[in-house]
Amino acid sequence: MITITYDSLWTTTRTIMRASAVRQIITLFAMLTTSLVAIAGGGGAPDKPTDSASKVRITFTADPNPANLIPIRLLEGIEIWPAEDESKITHYNVYWGDSQRNKLGIALAPRLAHIPATKDGSVLVHEFPPGLKMEAGAIWVLVCAENDGREFCGKDGNMEKVTDPLLSIFGRLNTIKSTIKNNGDLAGVEVMKTCSNLICDGVETAQNCPSDCSDFGHASFNFQVLCNEADMQDVYHPTSIAEIQAIIKQAAENGVRVKVTGGQAVNATSGSATSVICTDGITLVMDQFDHEREGLGMQLETFEGQEVVSVAAGTNMHELGEWLYSHGKGLGYVHLGWRHVSVAGAIGTSAHGSSPKNRNILSHSVVSMDVIGADGEIRTYSRGTTGVEDPDLWKAFTTHLGYMGVITRVRLEVQAATNTQVKVTFHNEDELFENNKTGSIYNDIKDCDYGQYNWFPSQNQYLRTCGKTTAAAAEDGANNRLLFPYVDLGQLSVEQTMQIFQIGGANTSLEAHENMAYMRRSGWHLTPPLVKTVKGETRYTTNATAPTHRITSSKLIDTVGREMRQMDWEVAVPFNNMQAAMEYVRDFTNGMNVKNRSTPVPLIGIFVRFSKVENNTLLAYTGTGNGFEDGTIAVHIEMPIFVPTALSEQQFNEYMDPYEEAMRVLVTQYGARGHWGKNMHSDDPWMFELQRDIGAYGDRLTRFNNAVAKVDPNGMFANKFAKAIGIKYPKFTYPASW
Repeated sequence: MITITYDSLWTTTRTIMRASAVRQIITLFAMLTTSLVAIAGGGGAPDKPTDSASKVRITFTADPNPANLIPIRLLEGIEIWPAEDESKITHYNVYWGDSQRNKLGIALAPRLAHIPATKDGSVLVHEFPPGLKMEAGAIWVLVCAENDGREFCGKDGNMEKVTDPLLSIFGRLNTIKSTIKNNGDLAGVEVMKTCSNLICDGVETAQNCPSDCSDFGHASFNFQVLCNEADMQDVYHPTSIAEIQAIIKQAAENGVRVKVTGGQAVNATSGSATSVICTDGITLVMDQFDHEREGLGMQLETFEGQEVVSVAAGTNMHELGEWLYSHGKGLGYVHLGWRHVSVAGAIGTSAHGSSPKNRNILSHSVVSMDVIGADGEIRTYSRGTTGVEDPDLWKAFTTHLGYMGVITRVRLEVQAATNTQVKVTFHNEDELFENNKTGSIYNDIKDCDYGQYNWFPSQNQYLRTCGKTTAAAAEDGANNRLLFPYVDLGQLSVEQTMQIFQIGGANTSLEAHENMAYMRRSGWHLTPPLVKTVKGETRYTTNATAPTHRITSSKLIDTVGREMRQMDWEVAVPFNNMQAAMEYVRDFTNGMNVKNRSTPVPLIGIFVRFSKVENNTLLAYTGTGNGFEDGTIAVHIEMPIFVPTALSEQQFNEYMDPYEEAMRVLVTQYGARGHWGKNMHSDDPWMFELQRDIGAYGDRLTRFNNAVAKVDPNGMFANKFAKAIGIKYPKFTYPASW
C-alpha cells in the first residue's frame, strides 16, 4: 500500500513529460547520426535484424521505503527469451526505456548490457553489477537485437515495464474502503471487526466466532478445526520419552484413546488443519519435545550405512535446517512452504515443498524412526531392516497420519549444505496456456531446483518463482517472505482487511475479493516476496541467494495480531493430467462452475507447486499408484481462501460451493488426491470420504490397514478422521456417534 496525492502525481507527471521531451530530442539526434554513419560506410554494413527477443523478464530490489511515490529500485538481473529467427542477430542490447517505449537518450542512459546470442534457443541469463539504480524517468527495460552494430528495437515482447500503475492502485484502495463503508449491514461484517483476535469481544458469540468464544481443547493453526473440549480428556506437553511411556501405559490400562500433534504453530496449535488432530481421549502436544530438551539433542551419525541426522520428533523444520547448515549439512529441497512444522508432523501427512526435479517430500528421506507403541514400549523401525523384512509396515510409518504410535526420534538422510539463488518474475496468464511454447506448465519450470507459481486468474497474471542451486555465497539477510508479506496497516487496517474479505464472502457480486487479488499481486511488485540486506537496510527483492532452507520456506505472517480465517483447498494431480487439470481450473475460476461466477483467490493466488512421485510410502498423497507413476512429477493445485462467518447456510453455500465443486471434479475426473492436513472446514471431511469411496489409493489403503493392525489392533490412536478416511481395526469398532 502507498500514499498518493493528486498534487504530487501532477507534479511528477509534468517532470516526466519535460524529461521525455528532452530524451526524444536526444534520441532523434542519435538516430540521425547513426543513419549518416551508415550512409558514409557504403554497402558493406551487415543486415539489420528484423526480429527481436520474444520475451524479457527482469529481477529487481525494491526501494527501502515502499511508500515512495517514485521508488528507486536496483536492477538485479534479466532473462531474455531469444528471437524465433536469430540468423541476423549477434547480440542483445539492454537499455532503459521511456514512457513511449523508446530507448532513453544516450546521454541519460547508456547501454546496460551487451549479451551475445547463443543461437541454441536457450534463455539468456544476465546479472547486472551490484547497486545498479533505476534511472529517473525509466519506465521500461528494453532489449534490442543487434547484428554486428546494426540494431532493431521492436515493441512486441522485448521489454518489461518496471513501474507500477499507481493511479489504479490508489483507485482500487478507495473502492475497497467505499465498499466497506457502504456494506456494513451485510452478514458478519460487524462481527469481523474483532473476530479472530482470540478474545471474545465486540458482538461475538460462540456461534458467529467460535475461534474466540467457544470452548475447545486444541485447534489447528487457522482455527478452522476446533477439537471440542467436552470430548477430550487431558492435554499433555511431554518433555521426555519416559513421560510419554507412562502416559501411554496408563491410557492402555484405562482404555483411553490418544492423539499426537506437533503444536508448532502459534499458541501450540497444530500445523494440520483437519480433524486428524482431534480425539475423545488424551492429546499429546509435542511442542516441548524438541532438541533443546536434555537428552533430546540433534546429532550427525551413520545409521545402517547411511549418513543421517538424528532429531527429536517435535523439533521444527526450520530449527533443524539452521542446525544442519551450521554443521555443513542440509536436507535438500524437502523444506515446506511454511517453515515451522514439526519433523514428525511433516512426515505424518507427507507434507512437501516444491521442486520440479528434486525430492521435496520429507517422508521419502526417512531412514529410521523410534516409536512408542500402543503398549508403551519403544521400538526402532528402519528402511534397512523393517523395509526389507516388512516393506508395507515401513511404508506405513513414512506417512503415518498419527495412527502408528508416538514418534519420538527420526533419522533423516543428509547431504552437503547448499545455497539457492531464487528469482521471482511476473507474467501474463496466457504464458501458461495458449502462448506456452514449451507445451505445459511443467516444461516452463522443469529446470528449476525450486519452482512454483502464484497464479491470480482474476488478474490474468502469475508470479513464477525459480530457484537453482548455486556455489555463490549467501547474501546478507536473504530470506523468503512469501507467507509473511509487507502489510501497510496505515492504508488498510486489520479490521478493514478482515471486513472486506467478509463482504466478499457475504455478497460475491461486489467483487471485493477481485479487488483484494489485484492489491495482493500489485503489492508483490511493490514489495516482492523475498528480502535481503543492502547497505544495512532490509530490502524486498525478486532476486536473492540464501541457504536453501531459508530461501525456500517462509514463516507465517504474525504482525497483524489476527489469524486470517484462512483454509486451503489442495490436491495433487498426476503428471499425465497436469495440463488438462490446470485448463479446467482456469475455466472454473472464470465462471464455468455451479454458480456461474468468477472465483478469485486473493490471499496469495492459486499456489501451484510440484513434487517428485516416489514409491516409499503407502499413503503419501503424491505416492505411486492410481495414475501416479514412480519417478514422474505431480502438480499441487492449492487454493488458500478466506472463510466467512455468521452467514446463513444458503449464503455460505453460495460462496463455498464453487470451490468444493472444483475439488470434487479434480478428484473424480483428473485423478487428484487431497492433502491430508488441509481441505476441511465446518468439521466436514467430505473430500476424504469421497477418496475412500472411489478407491483413490487402490489397494494401498488396505495395506495400510494391515500395518495398523500390527501395531494398534485395539485402536488406541483411532479417531473420527480415521473412520472418514477408511481405517479399520481388528479389535476396535467405531462408536455409533462417529
